[in-house]
Amino acid sequence: MPKVNFKRKEVSDHEKSWALISDCVAGEETVKKGKELYLPRPTAEADTTYGKARYQAYVLRAVFYNVSGRTLEGLVGQVFSKDPEIDLPTDLERYIPDIDGAGTPLVQQSKATLGLTVGLGHCGLLSDYPGSTEAATKQDIETLKIRPRIILIKPEDIINWRVTVVGGETLLSLVVLEEEAIIEDSDDGFEFKTETRWREIRLVEVEGGNFAAVVTVWRKKDKTTGGEEFEPVQGFPVVLQDHRGQPLDRIPFEFVGSTNNEPHIDKAPLLDLATLNVAHYRNSADYEEGVFITGQDQLVMTGLSQEWMDKNFKDGVKLGSRSAIALPKDANAFLLHADANSIAAEAMKHKEDQMKSLGAKLIEPTSSKGTATEALIEESSESSTLASAAKNVSVAYRKALWNASRFVADVNPEDIVFELNCDFAASMASPEDRQQTVAEWQGGLITYEEARTQLRKAGIATEEDEAAKTKAADTIIPVEPM
Repeated sequence: MPKVNFKRKEVSDHEKSWALISDCVAGEETVKKGKELYLPRPTAEADTTYGKARYQAYVLRAVFYNVSGRTLEGLVGQVFSKDPEIDLPTDLERYIPDIDGAGTPLVQQSKATLGLTVGLGHCGLLSDYPGSTEAATKQDIETLKIRPRIILIKPEDIINWRVTVVGGETLLSLVVLEEEAIIEDSDDGFEFKTETRWREIRLVEVEGGNFAAVVTVWRKKDKTTGGEEFEPVQGFPVVLQDHRGQPLDRIPFEFVGSTNNEPHIDKAPLLDLATLNVAHYRNSADYEEGVFITGQDQLVMTGLSQEWMDKNFKDGVKLGSRSAIALPKDANAFLLHADANSIAAEAMKHKEDQMKSLGAKLIEPTSSKGTATEALIEESSESSTLASAAKNVSVAYRKALWNASRFVADVNPEDIVFELNCDFAASMASPEDRQQTVAEWQGGLITYEEARTQLRKAGIATEEDEAAKTKAADTIIPVEPM
């Protein structure tokens, strides 16, 4: 019996990293639910009532400073500070407002795709055609009764794949996706139950040496004894067909990666930052614990007998300027307070500096970037990772859109335009930078077009050069001579 839920080792190896990053991006509530996964117990009395109560308070006081989530939002925001360039054939543009059949617009889904790519370094786009195993009629397509859709697949759900060489071209020959589905007859209108299923899409050879993409959705058999057996869900396997009724000759699935779009898993760009973010959280827990325990002054009295205590302090000791404390001869009273312990605070500050150097610019505003060379290196490092991810997402969507188009029409791949903005390196140009650009143009060191290019990169200039010249000439106010 085939083991359809087999998971590749590289997927298992990356699952902890993906979970760590996802939890950090989700924020404090999710991280604290992880309990000892992210914050070890500070006491060996873990199983006692006291130990459990102390750990609960230890977690409650800790502060998770969500640098990971804010940084990812900032990076994705840089790309989408300008709208993507989208120009699709008529047969595809009707799907822009709802690309996945669940109401998600294409631009919104591409934001999520870029977030997974920049955050986790790996995800996929499945072009699917549910509801029919035959070519759809024109009326079905026009009324969206039967329609293609593009589904974003998280990295942990892509559990297996293989590639093969066909006619000198390396093609995906197998991909297995893990998914949750509602169990038939379990939905009573309010409550429903789900089960794990596995979607196998395999490229098989058919007559004449041709290939066809075949989909089989598997589920576990109901068994009361040990072992695992699987069975196809009713209605499967299905041969995927294009709009002409011909089998698809390739699997309509595209990998997306932070480095490239090959099936192998790229390193998650946000991993180092998330790891530091959790370490900062642990320092915070120790710091807040110390503040709680030693944050208040402690009254200390010496030279008192038990008889004196029972007679004079049977109702306790009142503190404050309006209360007097009577003490016998040679007795003393003073307030004991702990000296400031900055070890945990210094450790937190050190990690904040490290996180900033990894691209976490949203922690706090910086007063200076240092030298121009340092600024260039820092900006280039961050921009290269982000630009690479944005370009890979753009390429994957062009292929995924073409895969989807095959279900409904003959579309030339060259007619599909989908391009995310990658011109964000200079978007934070300061007023001094812009003034310098204008001064260089006025001094004849650069041309008008070169100056406009710099201002366009900074997001200031939006008009084309010739249109800007014309409008500028029309709006110049002549100055009367003195």
